Amino acid sequence: MTQTGRGAQDRGTGEPAGSQTPQARTTPSSAPAASPVVLRPWRAEDLPVYREWLRPHHEWHLWDGPYYARPTDDEADEIVARRAREIVTDGAAASTPGLPPRSLVVASAADGSFWGTVSWYWESQETEWARIGVVLHDPAVRGRGAGTAAIEQWTTMLFSTTGWRRLDLATWSGNHAMSRVAERLGFTLEARFRRARVVRGEVYDSLVYGVLREEWAQRCHDGGAGR
Repeated sequence: MTQTGRGAQDRGTGEPAGSQTPQARTTPSSAPAASPVVLRPWRAEDLPVYREWLRPHHEWHLWDGPYYARPTDDEADEIVARRAREIVTDGAAASTPGLPPRSLVVASAADGSFWGTVSWYWESQETEWARIGVVLHDPAVRGRGAGTAAIEQWTTMLFSTTGWRRLDLATWSGNHAMSRVAERLGFTLEARFRRARVVRGEVYDSLVYGVLREEWAQRCHDGGAGR
């Protein structure tokens, strides 16, 4: 299934400073009735599951930013410890007053179990330009529309709780599933950095897809055309 670059998972997850959007809130919106996933805040019971998925042998690492180093045990422990501190604070990952949570859990709509994460980070905080990402850790849950549903809900939530003008996501040309998700949801391929990524000895392009607030609003008005 779909994953974006590892930067959207861990990079830039510290609390942002400066510009804030007063109308933003941190409560995830409800999933559409037919969606296989819901987005929800982190819970303490997610942490052992998440820690296991961070181990370097798991298959999702092959697709999510495979040009970055996989976390060491110490780094993975710190990532989980940071999540634990955020849960104690407010249940929302790296939330700052006036801004959406930096990360939410992608959970099964059937039983609420942990499937993965969505996240955002600043590409340019000065201009309120945010980049989003999704990771589905378990290959068994991919291919069911879960990644598409997660990005769709996340994009809707971020636009509805901020005044941001655009959102984008980055991937690489070998991750065809992520490109299909972006295109299915009406994101435009805005940048192709040729021969910029090396994955397992092969050279790929780096891709950036973007969507404007008004484009997303029109898509929602049209009932999600292109799904």
